[in-house]
Amino acid sequence: MKKLLLSMAVASVLSAPGFASTLDIDINDTKQTIHSFGASDAWSINPAINKWQSEGNEQAIANLADMLFSTDKGIGLSAWRFNIGAGSAEQGAESFIRDPLRRAELLVPEQGGEIDPTKQRGQIRFMQEAHQRGVNNFIAFSNSPPYYLTKNGLAHPTAADGVGSTNLKPEHVDDFSDFLVDVLTYLRSDEVGVPVNYISPINEPTWEWEGQTQEGNRYNMKEVKAVYRSLDKKLTDAGLRADIHIDGGEVVEYTAALRDSYKRNFNGSSQTNGMNSRGVGLYRNYIDELLGDEEIRDIIGNQISLHGYFSDGWSDRLGKLRDMTYDNVKAVSPDAQIWMSEMSILGGAGGVRDFDGHGFDVNDMDYALHVGRIIHRDLTRLNASAWHWWLGLTPYDYKDGMVKIAPSLDANTVQDSKMMWTVGNYSRFIRPGYQRVELGGYDDLKGLMASAYLSPQGKELVVVMVNMGDTAEGVDLDIGNEAKISQLTTYVTNKEYDLEEVALAKKDAEYVVPPRSTVTFVATL
Repeated sequence: MKKLLLSMAVASVLSAPGFASTLDIDINDTKQTIHSFGASDAWSINPAINKWQSEGNEQAIANLADMLFSTDKGIGLSAWRFNIGAGSAEQGAESFIRDPLRRAELLVPEQGGEIDPTKQRGQIRFMQEAHQRGVNNFIAFSNSPPYYLTKNGLAHPTAADGVGSTNLKPEHVDDFSDFLVDVLTYLRSDEVGVPVNYISPINEPTWEWEGQTQEGNRYNMKEVKAVYRSLDKKLTDAGLRADIHIDGGEVVEYTAALRDSYKRNFNGSSQTNGMNSRGVGLYRNYIDELLGDEEIRDIIGNQISLHGYFSDGWSDRLGKLRDMTYDNVKAVSPDAQIWMSEMSILGGAGGVRDFDGHGFDVNDMDYALHVGRIIHRDLTRLNASAWHWWLGLTPYDYKDGMVKIAPSLDANTVQDSKMMWTVGNYSRFIRPGYQRVELGGYDDLKGLMASAYLSPQGKELVVVMVNMGDTAEGVDLDIGNEAKISQLTTYVTNKEYDLEEVALAKKDAEYVVPPRSTVTFVATL
């Protein structure tokens, strides 16, 4: 009955003839290979899963895992990011991190000690749930070295303690690498059984991290490279190097990654925010410094991870900035891969969106459609091969999570969201190994945006359309004479539907894409 209602409603919107668009898809013109869509387990996964396990509520754990990882019941994320804690949870109030939910446990409680299997159990259990549902890409990431390796004995810098360029004591760089190797060995062991295959030792090194809101650390470029070199050697010594990729960059925003000349061309100035004004080293130009350094490029596998914060409020940031970032990467290392490895809504309203990050209404279609438009531009203009949102689960009234939960972490307060299901229009169907193929001309931030992806065997074509407009759009898929569509299924996320299989209305040979919706076409060739 819902399918009939949608068809009738959409058909009634159609008016003047000639509204249809032909999507010309060239399946032989291939672009980047897609690695994964993912999210992170910070901050509330660990206490939430611990709480549910203590209550014997296994169904709540299964339901959340299905939402995020199942390709039948949920959005089918194909990657998951594991936050390696630095010990602020054990320090409690003495960590000076005011929010207990933003403190993280420490797997190795003392320098050179043994793994404590009672720590981060909720996060580890949820990784296991992800793996059981087919996830094979796991990125362990560190916001700060363990507090016992830092200059101030905390898991974040503080403003008046003379920390300087970084909070990691220089004599403890190798000890930090040893700690990371111990954590990875444990997570990959038979005891845990999760094949963690990526390690991100540094997170947003340009940021000052003095707000006492979470674990974090800064590093100038010299210090960044020292950590990468040390970790490369320690992984090799442990016999893990062939199995674990070092994820490099993790820059807080695209502008910080740019060469100075690109940045000035974008908005007239070099990067000056964050640590750049402190005079304690270089905290910008990551593309050239990492991918342009032959040794470091090899260590990080000719791949750079960039965060998309502050990149979505204005049309030039959604377009020109992504174009320039891609051009800078290709100018330095033509075969390099780009990951958009973390993103949520930060910054004030802009010319593209009239909202900021505060407030999380799970039924907010403006927010959901905007995220669909961000994904489209990251895949088609930045040419990202991976796209990872920030939080899988948020206890905050803020647009930083896919799934919402009350601060009490009670299982009965879990809510899915239109934003989550919109991500699923991409993540459930564009699987690892799919390649983006040419589909030009449909890139209207206020209208229709479309992109296409081909399976490795060339037997399935996925087309995702985001219709930002208030009117329906008629579309016809044209893949030329190279192949023929034998079967076509469509999935809709809008006000009425949550990634549901819906038979779209048709006018002649054209499919009608509903207004304010994200639609995925899955075609068998």
